[in-house]
Amino acid sequence: MTHSISQANQNVESSAPVHTEKLPLSVIILTKNEELLIERCLQSVRWASECVVIDSGSVDRTKELAAALGAKVYEQEWLGWSAQRNKGISLAKHDWVFVLEADEIVSPELAASIKSVMTNPRDDRDGYSIDRRDDYHGVLMPSIRRRSNLIGCVRLFNRTQSSYDLTMKVHEKVRCPGKTILMSGILLHWRSTLLDEQISCLNRYATIEAEMLQEQGCQSSALLIVTRPILRFLWCYVAKGCFRKGIQGLNYSIVRAISDYVRYAKLWEMQNVTYSIDPPADVYQVKAED
Repeated sequence: MTHSISQANQNVESSAPVHTEKLPLSVIILTKNEELLIERCLQSVRWASECVVIDSGSVDRTKELAAALGAKVYEQEWLGWSAQRNKGISLAKHDWVFVLEADEIVSPELAASIKSVMTNPRDDRDGYSIDRRDDYHGVLMPSIRRRSNLIGCVRLFNRTQSSYDLTMKVHEKVRCPGKTILMSGILLHWRSTLLDEQISCLNRYATIEAEMLQEQGCQSSALLIVTRPILRFLWCYVAKGCFRKGIQGLNYSIVRAISDYVRYAKLWEMQNVTYSIDPPADVYQVKAED
């Protein structure tokens, strides 16, 4: 059974598999039409005492499958990435929360790290970050994040001290008043999407990213449009070792480079193109009738 965000919630944990010594931790998961992946995701965090699923309009069996595994399922119209996550966090019963995507899997090593954090003394002001790895056509890719971005990918934190930055429309970040500490183990981002879907996704994200750059006062140029994709490809393929992953690593690096090209090309378009359905006069000019 699911509920609107304003209604009381029904705890269906009695239908979930029994696990002893669950951690006093709430896992927050956003969903929309994730029936193929939600069970796998929830099973990877079955050691947590609460899973909160915030669904934004699924028309498949996502909500039913999540509830059957003991998750508390809420329906919430889409508020944007950061606001949607903060809404889920506000509904958790525990102050310590771990944020997860439906297409992610917590590896045993990462689970052990989370358990270590939760069973040892810790500062509520600190946040704990993860090493998130993508797959590409069934092959696990190396981490391509810079060290600063890796440390900044906070997923485990105390909600009384930290929250998602509402100014971030995409690639959202948790703002913590204390230290950010990288945990051992990897978070698997495993979806095995086809190239068509990947291109569609990066195109959608590139629009939002270009808007954010525009708001930050960044100016696009021919130099950026040319150099950013080249540098991105070299970073992924050479510096981060994707060349070791065969054709999958090559294609993965190219897709990452394309995303940089589209982002800065769209930014240039926003800043320089005035749309008109008619060609300019120096291209074609309609002659008035005599």
